[in-house]
Amino acid sequence: MRKTVIAIALGLTCTHVMAEKLYKWVDENGVTQFSQQPPASNQYERMNVTPPPALGSTPPPTAETSTATEPDPGNENAAAQKAESEQKAMRVAQCAKLREDLTTLENNPRLGRTNADGEMERIGEDERQSMITTAREELASYCN
Repeated sequence: MRKTVIAIALGLTCTHVMAEKLYKWVDENGVTQFSQQPPASNQYERMNVTPPPALGSTPPPTAETSTATEPDPGNENAAAQKAESEQKAMRVAQCAKLREDLTTLENNPRLGRTNADGEMERIGEDERQSMITTAREELASYCN
């Protein structure tokens, strides 16, 4: 019992040390990879990993929660520019999500989803190929 408690305590104290280094790179197939070990042949980027906040504490401010200066409401040009930049940011986010979905569809032949009854159902190969085609068409038309 004592050995088990000691092993669990050591395991819990050492896990944050193991996850402090994270590397990101793009492999030869164009797929973004993440690992705790840097790749030998590719260029990589070291990711900054911050530990989660302690329970009950307030999280640090992020870019979304920081205060931004609002343009002068009387200036229509500034309002139009703000609306245009928000639309552009939304389109970039949607294109990133679409690329992520396409990668998931292409790399996972066994996909499933939850139907209206709350039951898990498998997506067939024909439907998966149709979804891949649709995603590629949407990427070509909206994300160029």
